[in-house]
Amino acid sequence: MKFIYSSTFIFFLQHAVADLGVYHNSPDFDAGNYGAYPIQTYNSTNLVSPRLNVLQSSSECEDGLYTFLTPRGGATNEASAMILDGDGNMVWKLQGYNQIYNLLVQEYKGEQYLTFWAGNDAVGGHGAGFYYMLDTSYNHVMKIGAVGGLDGDLHEFRITEQGTAFFTVYEIVQVDLTKLGKSSFGPIWDCLIQEIDIVTGELLFQWRAADHFSIADTYKEISDRGEPGREFDWFHMNSIDKDPKGNYLVSSRYLHAIIYINGRTGEVIWTLGGKKNMFKDLSNGHATSFAYQHDARWSDNFTSITLFNNAVDDEHPRIAVTRGLRIRVDQAEMTAELVADYVNPHKIRGISQGSFQTLPNGNAFMGYGNTAAFTEYSHNGTVLCDTHYGPESQFGAGHVQSYRIYKYEWYGWPTSDPDVAIFRDDDKGWRLFVSWNGATEVTEWILQATEELDTDDEDWDDLASLERVGFETEFDLGSSYQRYMRVLGLDSSGRVLGVSDALDITQDNAWNLAPLRIEQTETGWLNILIGVCGLTGLGVGFREGLASWRSRRKPIRLQLV
Repeated sequence: MKFIYSSTFIFFLQHAVADLGVYHNSPDFDAGNYGAYPIQTYNSTNLVSPRLNVLQSSSECEDGLYTFLTPRGGATNEASAMILDGDGNMVWKLQGYNQIYNLLVQEYKGEQYLTFWAGNDAVGGHGAGFYYMLDTSYNHVMKIGAVGGLDGDLHEFRITEQGTAFFTVYEIVQVDLTKLGKSSFGPIWDCLIQEIDIVTGELLFQWRAADHFSIADTYKEISDRGEPGREFDWFHMNSIDKDPKGNYLVSSRYLHAIIYINGRTGEVIWTLGGKKNMFKDLSNGHATSFAYQHDARWSDNFTSITLFNNAVDDEHPRIAVTRGLRIRVDQAEMTAELVADYVNPHKIRGISQGSFQTLPNGNAFMGYGNTAAFTEYSHNGTVLCDTHYGPESQFGAGHVQSYRIYKYEWYGWPTSDPDVAIFRDDDKGWRLFVSWNGATEVTEWILQATEELDTDDEDWDDLASLERVGFETEFDLGSSYQRYMRVLGLDSSGRVLGVSDALDITQDNAWNLAPLRIEQTETGWLNILIGVCGLTGLGVGFREGLASWRSRRKPIRLQLV
C-alpha cells in the first residue's frame, strides 16, 4: 500500500454542490414545459441523468437503498442503465448498448453483481440479446446466452443460490390456429423457461407454454397475426420466480394468469386467474381478475403473490387503472384473497411493462414501465413517496420509460479515476468540478495543488476538503491558483480510494469542457500585484510565514488503497 502525507493549506476557496437537485411538486415539469425528459448535465463528464419531480416524500422511504432503472425512449439520447441515490442524484450510469433492460443486483457465489439484459428489443414485443454480469468494480465478468441457438429474452434473468440462472426465451413455432378463426396452422411466439448452469452453460430445465396451454386460452385478439412473417404473441411470458421447492411461478400477460409449474416434471400445478383459473376468489373477483400483468413474485414467506396489474394494454388503454396487488393464496384450500392493493394517486394507466418489489422493510415499490413514474407504498398500500422522471402530460407516449425500477443496497468501487474539469466563470474566477461514476463509498473530496508536477505526493498542498454530496461537487477557487491541481476521493475512514489526473491550468487540455485560455489581458492585474509584492517584500514574507505555519502543523496521513 502507498501512503500520502500532506499538510492542510486552505485559502481563497468556496464550494457548492454542483447538482441542480430535484423539482418538488412542479406543475411546469408535469405540463412538459421542461421537455419530455428533463435532465441534469455535468461539467466533469458528458453523462446526463434525469432531473426528477418529487410529488410526495416521507422519511419512511429513507432506507439507504439506491434506485435502479434503465431509461430509454425517443426523448433519451440513448438507452442506459442507471443508479440513483435516495435524493435523486445519479450514482452510476452505463450506456453503449442497443437497448438495456432489467437492471438488478444479484448474488452469485457469495458476491454481489449488477445484471442486465442488452440487445434488440424490436422483436415482436420481446427481445433478442444476452445477459450481462458486472462486478462491484463495474467490470464485465460474464455474458450469458440462451441454449439451442435461441436468443435471450429481455423479460427475466434470475440467479439462484445453486449457481444456476433461469430466464425467458421466445421461439417461433407452427400451431393449429383454427380455434381462433384461422384456416390452418400458423406461426406463434411460444414462450420458454430455460435454466442453465452458469459456468458450463448446460441446460438443466426447459418448459414450453404451448405444450401445456391451448392457444384458445389467450385473451389477445389474433386479428391479422398468425400469418407468415406476422407471428402471434399469444402467451407473453414476462416474469419467472422460483421457490425453495424448486417450482416456478410464471406470469403470462395475455392469458391474464399466474402459473405454478413443477420444477422437475414441468407439469402445471395450478393456475391463478385467466380462463383456466383454479382458485376460489374470496374477494368478489378482485383476487383473480387481474389483466396484462407483470412481475409476479412470491411474498410473505411464500403465502402471498405480488404483481403489477397493468389492467390495460395498448389496444385497451382506458378500461381500468393500473395498480399493484398482494394476493394471499391458500394452496391447500385453493382460495385466493386480495389483502392489499396499491393505487397511484394520479390514477396511472400503464399500458406496458412495470414492476412490483417488496422491500426489506416491508414497503412496496412500484415502477410504472411505459409511464415515467415510480412510487413507494407502505405494506398495506398507503402512498409514501411518489416521483416522476417524465411529465405526466405525456404519460403513455413512451418518450421515456424503464421496463422495471427496483431498489437495492449496493457498494461500488470503480477502477477508473475521478473525473475533473476546471474553467473560468464570468467573474474571472476558477471553478473546479469533480465526479466519479459509480463510486458509492466516497464521502469526501480533497483538492490538492502544486507548482511542480514532478514532485512527491507529500509535496502536494491540500487546498480544501469538501463533503461529497450528490454526483458532482464544485470547488470555487476564486482568482488565485497554483499551476497543477488534482482531487482525491476518500471514504469515511480517511482512506484514499482514487486520485484524479493532474490538471495543468496553463494548458488547453486542462479542460473537459470548452477550454478557456489565460490571456495576458485577464492576468494583467495579477502581474501588477505580484510586482508590487516583490517591491515591498510581501511575497517573501508570505512565503516564509507559510513555511513557518506548515512546520507547526501535524501532517494528515491518508492511505491509498
